Order: sequence, then structure tokens, then C-alpha cells
Amino acid sequence: MTTDMHQELAELRRQVREVVDSWWQDGRFTPICDAWLRSYDAEFSKTLAARGWIGITWPRELGGQARSNRARLVVTEELLRGGAPVAAHWIADRQIGPAILRYGSPSLQREYLPRIASGEVTFCLGMSETESGSDLASVRTTARPDGDGWRLTGGKIWTSQAHRSSHAYVLCRTSKSDDKHAGLTELIVDMSAPGVTVRPIIDLRGEHHFNEVTFSDVAVPCDHVLGAVGNGWAQVTEQLSFERGGMERVLSTYPLLAATIDAGPADRAVLGEMLARLAGLRGLAWQIAAELDAGHAPVQAAAVLKDLGTEFERDVNEAARAVLDVEPDPNSYGPAGLLAQGLLAAPGFSIRGGTTEVLRTIIARGASRPTAHHDELRSLADDVLAGHGGDPAGVPAIWSTVCELGWTTIGVPESQGGSGGDLADLAAFVEGLGRHGVSVPLAETALAARQLAAAGRGIPDGIATIVLPGLAETLEVVPDRLRGKVTRVPWASTAQTLIVYAGELVLAVPADTEGVRITPGQNLAAEPRDDVSLDVALTDTMILTGAEPAAEVSALAGLLVAAGLVGALDAAVEHTRTHVTTREQFGRPLLKFQAVAQTLAQMTSELVLARTAVSTALADPTPAHVAVARVLTGRAATSVARGAHQLHGAMGVTREHPLHLSTRRLWSWRDERGTTRSWAVMLGESLIPGGSAKVWQWLTSLSPSSRRETPVRVSLSVMEESGLSCSSLEELV
Repeated sequence: MTTDMHQELAELRRQVREVVDSWWQDGRFTPICDAWLRSYDAEFSKTLAARGWIGITWPRELGGQARSNRARLVVTEELLRGGAPVAAHWIADRQIGPAILRYGSPSLQREYLPRIASGEVTFCLGMSETESGSDLASVRTTARPDGDGWRLTGGKIWTSQAHRSSHAYVLCRTSKSDDKHAGLTELIVDMSAPGVTVRPIIDLRGEHHFNEVTFSDVAVPCDHVLGAVGNGWAQVTEQLSFERGGMERVLSTYPLLAATIDAGPADRAVLGEMLARLAGLRGLAWQIAAELDAGHAPVQAAAVLKDLGTEFERDVNEAARAVLDVEPDPNSYGPAGLLAQGLLAAPGFSIRGGTTEVLRTIIARGASRPTAHHDELRSLADDVLAGHGGDPAGVPAIWSTVCELGWTTIGVPESQGGSGGDLADLAAFVEGLGRHGVSVPLAETALAARQLAAAGRGIPDGIATIVLPGLAETLEVVPDRLRGKVTRVPWASTAQTLIVYAGELVLAVPADTEGVRITPGQNLAAEPRDDVSLDVALTDTMILTGAEPAAEVSALAGLLVAAGLVGALDAAVEHTRTHVTTREQFGRPLLKFQAVAQTLAQMTSELVLARTAVSTALADPTPAHVAVARVLTGRAATSVARGAHQLHGAMGVTREHPLHLSTRRLWSWRDERGTTRSWAVMLGESLIPGGSAKVWQWLTSLSPSSRRETPVRVSLSVMEESGLSCSSLEELV
């Protein structure tokens, strides 16, 4: 995204925030949870419309501003952050307008889009029916041809704001078929038409936004068909990506989260984890907006966002309960009141827009292998690493190929003897190690090479590793000596060079230096994790001037662990997908059992979120962004490993099946270079003292990008000698 676009979106954000704050300070609304569904104020919507913020992505000739979906995301975030009264225009702006723009006739577009954009026309959704439950395709409301129009008969339920809406979108059946997905059609219905009856339904909060709507032989003009007659199922499936892919599926309880943050001293681990999840979900919403800008309908990603987003909204309630330690009070407007609102609204979170079970069925059956960034590098990593997984016995033979290909010096400029490229390139290969269960000291040696090159020392000979003291460890620097002990150092027992961080000093210590003692150890994946004891005489040649400071290297090391975790997650999900698709029980594939599909979908969603967070952190590897990636990959490691073993059954608990190469790494790596909890605490401590304003400023600064600054070069000759595929290398170099 260009600098101009950043500035444009920042100015838009400022303007929207100014309007919301002005209305709030004037006492014209009270922030509430679930405001996008419940807080209705037609005048507020018209205020937004006057500024062009309803239908902001639509063409100017149809009442819009022809701006991007990312601009709409900015508007959405600021409105939801403030708990503003947006229910009057929300459905029309979010869902019906885009559907009309995509499938409506030119006359239908001209009739409705400008009136939606002005706040004149409002919409409710006529989808659910009393006997259909979550089976949307089983609708029984029918429309029969009648002269030059249609006659609509039937009923819809749980129709929010129907009593206030000028029009309804209605999914109905226009023909019978053995295929229940065939013969469905979308209509636009005037709610003031004769034969439309609305009955109020009071919800758990004692509020009236739900309704039952009955259509008794309602006349609908023929030109009010949305799209093609009988094509309703394909259209509504796509349309649901607009409904499911927005931040309202994440921020319904944000006013409660903000109040919890501002309430004072709190459990930084609990809130840090919640902020990490929020940041990951926001990154996914940003990617969905980019897909919409590209003209795509990201049905799968939207289902993932809705599934994980509604789970997050619900968990905000529990985090607030744990942190605030107050009794919910429906008569309060403070945190206790917001908690009451959130708790009473929560049962609907995982139902509206498609139940969790339906969404996870979509995810499980429709998902292919998640697309990685740097696809060419992924292919190269797969070519090199496939078949080399296993427990390392010393340094595996594949290490020599890795070195000859120049992977260990990715991120070091070519002018300094490196392979060029950037951190994202290196991460693509580290991810490949995790995907194939290959254990070599790539991340450690590459990070060490960065430090040596930055200090003008060239690149390391052989294996090198970074020695960073843990929280309870110190390295004492006294005149002319370095003393202390650092535990669980990756690959120290195989290294020729140790890059040691001792206070402000960064030192290159040859492993065979007198006073260096290494005690071998292992992690759960049988990889070397060794204790390094130092009582070493310092020399001037050891000091690295210009190396990156400890905090930055710690973040980079942690981020590369996260990249490896994504690879192991990918492999575990793929093993499981293959297993449940091909293995049969009771005469059908395991995937046909709902419980199996639900578990696989949850695993897939966690992988998608983890990958999104790592991508964001690679674009801007600040400690806070890295913390998000580590929290989300750590959470995913726990969930995916558990689900994979559950679905593999007894087969998965042996070493005869390759699943263990992934899950033992997940269990090991999730707590290396900092535990999941410690990263959550760090994130909480860095953000929460600044209050919800600082949290929001940080959150909305995240703009995922996969841009690579410089090309990465690899050795073509080694590839050719190894008999590996070179089909994509010309594009890389």
C-alpha cells in the first residue's frame, strides 16, 4: 500500500472518529455492545450518508465514492470502536448494496443504490425461517409468477429491524427441484406493500430488534429480482462473504474490552492474549478487504473470520469477568453494564450469519491447502526438503545442500557476501523446515550471519547460533572476562561460532575457546537444546560493533520460531485432511462425520489466523507484532496438535505415521524463545498502561503486506547437480 493511500486512510479515520466523538460528547448516543445490530438512529446514519460514508465503495454515478474496501474497513472500525448507533444503515451498506451492485440490473442499481447511500432506504434480511434452522437451502417461502411480476407467500423469522426497515431482501423458492439448492431466487420487497405483517420478538436483553415477518400474497415487480431467477443459492453464498467478512463479527463486544483495559491494573497475560487475537483477526479482515478490492468473493476467508471472530467476541466477556471481578449490572452504563450487555448478546454471536457448525462445515469441505506467501520460495523449499524429515542424529546430511544453496545468508546483502533477500524470504525456508519435519540450524546460522555481516566480519564458517540469556539468566561482564550460563541454546553443541549477547556487548565467541563448556540437551523433537557455560577471557576481536541489539534479535528469533510453527501447523493440518478424506469408517469417509469436520475446520481456521499474524509481523517485525504472531502460533500449536491426534486415533500416537514429526515440533517450538504466556504478558505490558486509546492506535496501524524489498539469490548449479526442479527459479533471480 502506497504512502498516499496510508495518508488518505488516516485522514478518513480521523474524520470518522471526529463525528463519532462529537455525537458521544453531546450525549446523543451511549456506546453499547452489539451496537451494529441493536443501536438504531436514522439521523446518525444520515449524518454519515451526508459525508459519503454509506456505500463508500460504490461508483459515484450510483451514489458512492468509488473508494476501496479498505476505506470502508476504516469507517467500519471507527464506528464499531465507539459503539455508535449504526443499525439503520448497516445491513444495506454491508450486504444488500454490494449484492445489488454485483447482481442487480442497471435499473435496480439506479433505483436503490443512491437511496441507500443517502440513508433514505433501509433493509432487513429475510433469510431464516421457523422450520429451517441453519439449513438455509430448505426455505419454504415461495414466489409464483403473476402477470409481469411475482406473488410472495411465506414467512421469515429473526429478521432484525424489520419493523423499521423500508425494504427487505428475501430468499424464496420459485421452482421445485430434487436439489434443494436449485430453484431459489432473491427478491427485493417493499415492506410497506399490502400483505406484509411484522410481529415483534423480544430477545434476552429485553430489547426489540428481532421480528417475525409474514408475506401473504405480496406483489413484487418482475424487475425486483436480484440476479437470475433460480440462481439464488450461488448468489446468497457469495453474498454471505460480505456478511461474515466484516469487523462487526469481531468488535461487537469491543466497548467492553476497552472498558476493561481502562479499568486499571489487570492480568496482563489475559488481556495480552485477547489483544493478540484481536490483531490477528483484524489482519484477516484487512486481507478480505483486499480480496474484495480485487473483485473476488472470499467466501472461505470470511467463514474463518466469522468463526474465530464470534468466538473472540464471546471470550471478551469471560476475559472481562476474570479481570474486572464485578457482578454484571444491566442498569449500569459502566463496565458492569457493558458486561451485562455482552453476556446477554453472546448466545446470538455464533448463530447469526451462519452457525458455528455450518461455518466449520464450509471450512472443512471447501478449504484447500492454505496459500503461502512467496509461493516460488515455498516450491523451492519443498523441492529441496521433501523426504528429509526425521529426528536429527547430529547435523543431517541435507545441511550441506542448504548451505550450498545460500539459505544461511539470506538477509545479508550480496555486497557483503550474502544471498540478498529479506526476513520474509528466510522465513519461507524456515517454514519449509517445519512443513517437512527437517531439523537443521538454518534460523540460528542466518541470524548469526546478519550480526557478523553488520559488524563487517563477513559471513560465518559453518554453524553459528545466538546465545541470548533468558529472563532469569545473566551474563556477567567483568574486566577482561565473560562469565555465566545460558540454558536451552539451539544447536550450540554443533556450532563453530557463538554470537553472545551480554548486556550491551555483542560478542562472537568461537565455540572451541577456552572456558566455553557446552552440556548437550534436547527438545521434544530431539533437536539440540544445549546449556552454554562461559568463563571466557574477552578479546577485542570478539566484540561486534554494529550488530543488532538484543531486543531486536530476540524478536527476530521469536518470529522465525513462529514461521517454523506455521510450517509444522500446515503439515499437521494437511496430514489430518488427507487422513479423514481417505480413511473410511461405517462405510463413509471420516470427513462425512460432523464432529470430524468440525475439528478439522477449527484446525484450519487456527492455521489461517496464525499465518496471517506471521505475515503481518514479517512486514514489520516490531516486538509487539512478533508477540501477536507468537501468541497466535502458540495457541494454534496446542489446538492443532490436539485435534490432529484426536482425528488420527491410535495411528497418530506411533512413530510409524509422520504426524509426530509435526506435533512434537509444535509442542516444542510453541514455548521456545519465550513461552506463549510470556509473549502475551509482554504484549499486555507494552500496550495496556497506555489505555484503550493506545491499544486502538496500535491495532489500526497494522497493515499486512507481503512486499519483498530485495530479490533472494540461490545457487542454480547446486540445484541442477541435485536434480531438483528449477522451473520457478528464473522468476526468483
